[in-house]
Amino acid sequence: MGILQFKKVNCKNCYQCVRNCPVKSIEVKNHQAQIIERECILCGRCTVVCPQKAKTEVCELPRVKELLLGGTRLVASVAPSYAAFFSLSGFAPLREALLQLGFADARETAEGAYLVKSEYERLAARDARPIVTSACTAVNTYVEKHYPEALPYLAPVLTPMQVHARLIKREDPGAIVIFIGPCVSKKAECLAPDSYTDVALTFENLRDWLGESRIALHDACEPHEPRRSRFFPTDGGILATMEHLPGRRYISASGMEECMAALRDVVAGRLPGCVLELSACRGSCVGGPSFADEGLSRLASQCAVEATARAEDGRDFDLPRETPVETTYHDRKIEYAMPTEKQILTILQRMGKHGPEDEINCGICGYASCREKAVAIYFGKAEQTMCLPYMQSRAESLSGKILEVTPNAVLAVDDTLKILQVNAAACELFGLRDADLVGQPVSRVLDEYDFVEMLAARKPRAARNVFLADYNVYLEQNLLYDAPGGIIVCIMKDITREKQRRGQLRKRRLQTAGMADAIVEKQLRIVHEIASLLGETAAETKAAVRDLKETILFEEEE
Repeated sequence: MGILQFKKVNCKNCYQCVRNCPVKSIEVKNHQAQIIERECILCGRCTVVCPQKAKTEVCELPRVKELLLGGTRLVASVAPSYAAFFSLSGFAPLREALLQLGFADARETAEGAYLVKSEYERLAARDARPIVTSACTAVNTYVEKHYPEALPYLAPVLTPMQVHARLIKREDPGAIVIFIGPCVSKKAECLAPDSYTDVALTFENLRDWLGESRIALHDACEPHEPRRSRFFPTDGGILATMEHLPGRRYISASGMEECMAALRDVVAGRLPGCVLELSACRGSCVGGPSFADEGLSRLASQCAVEATARAEDGRDFDLPRETPVETTYHDRKIEYAMPTEKQILTILQRMGKHGPEDEINCGICGYASCREKAVAIYFGKAEQTMCLPYMQSRAESLSGKILEVTPNAVLAVDDTLKILQVNAAACELFGLRDADLVGQPVSRVLDEYDFVEMLAARKPRAARNVFLADYNVYLEQNLLYDAPGGIIVCIMKDITREKQRRGQLRKRRLQTAGMADAIVEKQLRIVHEIASLLGETAAETKAAVRDLKETILFEEEE
């Protein structure tokens, strides 16, 4: 499982994460954004800018609780930005709360920062080469994965988190070190095979845990002893802890865009003799995702941290420099075969970019230019449909073709009942040109009552049959109301022939019914005539039979 988790159901196809990812380590497939772990530097920016909160980091809190239940000796290493996140003037209240949770001890990561800055000072004094600080895991990861040309200038020093964990384990060999800080990239750093830190939690994880355990933090507001190494999580804070050497220039940059530009300058030789402090988050750690999600001001957070660090006498931690701090950073860049110019042009043409004038570089897709987007499509990171101008043009072209080929008359009206658009079938129906209709009141060709009723009632749709006497046509009329756009679309089907056919059929039916009535009447008349004849014949027969009977009886008597 990756450090950053992704909820597909929440992704709304806005490309905010692509737009804000400094290394474009996000791919879009089937309209769903996915993080490319092999390229991600875990700056955490996508978790902040995502309006649907579709990206969240993995939580290690259940694992820490399980370790505590198992009786494991846990020691917390807490990043110095705790003062801003928890609004504390000193470490004592937080340490007490961690002990209540079950930690065997709790210490400040600033102790490790002191050893790190001491090594930076040693390196700066050794020679005049530019030095890039290695305290920010996201910057280190960027150099290793995307810009290994800067590796010779990256200080071969562990991060304060790792140095502090190594210090704790030298003093307490059986301890499991739990880092607590604002940075998601520390979670990945803990997964490295040579990591001295066992688990990383965020300040949010700790806040939730304290809430579940009903442990409140109460700032004692007691005098505390400032330590310079607590400056580390602020912009320029690392340099503020160091002794500056004559002949050296000390410069800080924060935010990945500034850091990337600074690294290019270092490699190009434009920053000779510089000690360069780089932080992926603008404003350093106190401007990172944890603070942004909580709505904490960067400047207020910086002031809160500085209050725990600034000492008039420049006091700092005083630790023996026996803990090894050296490390080696490696080239982990994955080389890809770039597409040829012909392949890029082919992709651009598929996006409707047939020339430089079509490459508007609007950035809606998340990429700075259409060509950069084309390269992303080549590598399978982006989809052609991410281009809004292309999709709009295609939709307009498709809808235009549909309007032109449909036999139905289509007419669009705005909320002032002015005609916005008509198709060829409508022009033919009314015997007018497009120019004669567009901009005119709809009442020129249709009864506006239905349109007014629709606007007043905000009915989404309506249907009825109408007869236009001026044009001698019957129409089947369907009206669709787009309330947000303030447009009513009227689709009209000419049903005159159908009406005529039905009229003729009805006439024939009436004629047939009349013929049937005449036939029945004639048959009834014939029946009556036959009955009359039968009645007369029966009477005559009866008289003849009676006379015959009487004659026979008279003969017998004689």
